[in-house]
Amino acid sequence: MAMAKISRNFGVLVCVISFVLIAAGPLAEPVVKAQPKRAEPRKTELIEDPYKDSTILVEAFVVEVRLSALYDLGVSPIGEKPNSVSIGNILRCLQNEDNARIISGAKVASRQRERGTTESEQRIYLEQPMPTKTSERSKKPAVVRSPRSYQYSKSFLASANILAHNRIFVNFGFSENAIDKEPAKDGMPPNTVDWQWSGTVCLEMGKASIVGATQDEEKAVFLILCADIRDS
Repeated sequence: MAMAKISRNFGVLVCVISFVLIAAGPLAEPVVKAQPKRAEPRKTELIEDPYKDSTILVEAFVVEVRLSALYDLGVSPIGEKPNSVSIGNILRCLQNEDNARIISGAKVASRQRERGTTESEQRIYLEQPMPTKTSERSKKPAVVRSPRSYQYSKSFLASANILAHNRIFVNFGFSENAIDKEPAKDGMPPNTVDWQWSGTVCLEMGKASIVGATQDEEKAVFLILCADIRDS
């Protein structure tokens, strides 16, 4: 009787467990959230330089202008805006040779983002009076004119890079030594002048710009640059 009771109870327990499993359904699988896909890094697109095969011509002009002529045009003596000296002022002065003159210049052409250089040297012979010993009969010393040589040089280098909006970035260096226009006194060697300018500027394509200047009491000397794409 005892064994029958145990078997009957075991059967009932098995039926109850089976019913619970059927009611609950299959075991739920763990939920895994979908991970968002990482955006693949974009490949950097290389933009080709549209001016890589262009040739750029950079021109340098050394212009001497009398200060009195600039002041007559209303230019401020100390460069105060809006009356600072401009290319227009210099061009107006150049219409009269007594007011301004171009005393030197140089040009150099180079490819985009490359450097060009031009150099020149010259030797000038000038007669220089040399006094000699006087004789007992002569009261004035004899003057003998003897030629004397003077060597002068000029150097201009520039590298250019064409930018957007018709702009050209220019790195430049200009140096020159020359004879001054003013004549020297008798027996004295000629006066010489030396100019040295260097820097970096952003020029508007095809338009001249003042990039350097020196001045004394009577005149000013300007370095003017102009850059443009050279026609093939």
